[in-house]
Amino acid sequence: MKLRITTGLLLTFLINGCQNTQSPNVIVSPKQNLQSVAQTNYRSITQDPWSFIQNELIIDIPANKRITSEKEKILKNKVSFEANTSRSEPYIYYIVSQLNERKMPVELALIPLIESAYNPLATSYAKAVGLWQIVPITAKAYGLTKSSWYDPRRDFIESTDAALNLLQYLNQRFEGDWLLTIAAYNAGEGRVRRAIEWNKSKGLPTNFWALNLPKETMQYVPKFLAITSVIRNNDQYDVSLPACTYANSLVRIDLSKQISLDKIADYSGISLDELLEFNAGYLKKIVKGPYHLFIPSSYAQTLYSKLQESNLVTSKVVDLLLSQPVTFEPKYTYFDPKFTNKKYIQITDHDINYYEQEHKRYSQIIYRVKSGDNLYNIAKNHKVKVSELAKWNKINNLNKLKPGDKLTINIKNGSS
Repeated sequence: MKLRITTGLLLTFLINGCQNTQSPNVIVSPKQNLQSVAQTNYRSITQDPWSFIQNELIIDIPANKRITSEKEKILKNKVSFEANTSRSEPYIYYIVSQLNERKMPVELALIPLIESAYNPLATSYAKAVGLWQIVPITAKAYGLTKSSWYDPRRDFIESTDAALNLLQYLNQRFEGDWLLTIAAYNAGEGRVRRAIEWNKSKGLPTNFWALNLPKETMQYVPKFLAITSVIRNNDQYDVSLPACTYANSLVRIDLSKQISLDKIADYSGISLDELLEFNAGYLKKIVKGPYHLFIPSSYAQTLYSKLQESNLVTSKVVDLLLSQPVTFEPKYTYFDPKFTNKKYIQITDHDINYYEQEHKRYSQIIYRVKSGDNLYNIAKNHKVKVSELAKWNKINNLNKLKPGDKLTINIKNGSS
């Protein structure tokens, strides 16, 4: 049961929370505090974010072979799993509070575990970077503009806000289905959409488990659910969850001009390697546009005093849970995660085996249109119908095909 907080209790919790967890230099207005506490279960999150996650998990875990396989992989590498969850400590408070405030499933805080092992410096072969592994095209769509000094995809606030906005957008597009949403976060909306259209053309269901998606995505969602299961039942699996301390959460200091992270390391006593991880957005070890610095709360007072002596700060230390504005995806409508649970409750291994057999009956190719081609001869050569070609590729005008266009063609195995 969720904690319901009255106004009177809010003030008590706030006072207790500040005594236990905040740096003395963290100052926000009482009005801000009251609103934020009411919206984010501030006290529960700051005291033990992983217990909060564990208690708030709501997406059901189906019993099927694909999830079991992923769970076995996790349990074979418990040490690595526990190390990755521990690495979340500086960032998990902000991410969980944002999910809570946006009324999104807290399970989504597990996505950075899969994407980057909670390492903001992570970079993939596909040029995805940061905690949420945001690719350049997504960064552009969500206003994350990179400069030679700064990559907001590595900034944990900027990237978290963009990732949550993207997840809200995708959830809207897939009508509240969180498994399709997570699949689209990995494979892209268009790829999942095409798989759904293909299933429709063959009279197959369009739920996640029935789709034929890239191998990585076919494993991604089961892995997400397997991690959720392990977190929910960590005692049963003998897996330890991190014992986080709010003093290690990050706060923000706004600066008046540029300064090197080497200097910040000298002022604060934090190692340069840690500063680089907390401030991964700064590509040249210099805070230069935007002028903000992330640092563990426990170091904030000493650093703030030294920066103030040099006239380098513009405001008080900012507690990110209390004063960070939330920029919601404007078109997002809340869908109850219970919708996802009901949709998938009756899908069994028998169903999955049937879907897999059906997909083996067909192969999907991408055909590049040549000079002299038309839909009629392309359909004839691949033993499919013109109407099917048009449907698979959303073609309304059959005469507008041009050389270089790419067509998706579903071929029945053994037909050519």
